[in-house]
Amino acid sequence: MKNLLIAALLASPLLAHAADPVPVNLSADAGLLFSLEPLTITAPRVRQEDMIDPRINAHLLRLLQQRMDARPDALASSDASLFNLSRLSTLTGYSLKTRYTELGFLLTEGLAGTKDYQLQRELENAARLAKNVQTRAAGLVALAYSKNMQYLTLFQGALNDPSATVRFAALESLLILGDRSVQFQIGGAARNDQALAVQIYGAAGLWRMGDGFGKEILLRFLDHQDWFPRAMAAYYIGEMGGGYEYRRLIQYLGRETDPSARAEIAAALMKLHPKKDEP
Repeated sequence: MKNLLIAALLASPLLAHAADPVPVNLSADAGLLFSLEPLTITAPRVRQEDMIDPRINAHLLRLLQQRMDARPDALASSDASLFNLSRLSTLTGYSLKTRYTELGFLLTEGLAGTKDYQLQRELENAARLAKNVQTRAAGLVALAYSKNMQYLTLFQGALNDPSATVRFAALESLLILGDRSVQFQIGGAARNDQALAVQIYGAAGLWRMGDGFGKEILLRFLDHQDWFPRAMAAYYIGEMGGGYEYRRLIQYLGRETDPSARAEIAAALMKLHPKKDEP
């Protein structure tokens, strides 16, 4: 159970819809994962690449290079500002805490979709060689926004990385590419990845691409022995399900014993309620 939580909480970024904006969860607080909407990467340069001041690119490039061999970001208890952020529990406070304690999030947002050759080359270098797994994940997702199929083999290779963080980012990158040819790899992650969080995310992506087997995987996770897979599966079912899934979740709500999973099922049911009478 402990390994499952670590794999899921380190997965950065995640919860993509295979198109911008991309929601991501980077929280270190498992209790917030299912009660708050995920953060959003806006990828501003996707719409204004030609207008980006070269000085901005230079600073982002320097930050990326500095982070390649750095230790993973962590909340610094010695920093009073960060300590105060860590105590915030509203949606806005949660978003601020994640934004300013996870530099990988800001790098992904700033670099996502760049068409600058030097930046792309450095992102690819970071995605392949950085010792900091958050930086590798940021490099993968930022490259994916270029929608350039030349990076497909890079993303596919990262699906076999020892780090769950990197594998999650690779899966998200394939979904952002949005090409039908990646469906096989997404299905493979949904079936076989070592981290259950990656499996569930892959199943959601598979369902979103029109493969009903992804839905079946999520429904099966509702019976998992650990609360985390049950809650995560309920989240995605609430996002994409219909009347049948509403009726299934109603049955699970009454017998769910974990408070976080029960809250997630309730939230999913509220989203599905308008569809409850669908066949």
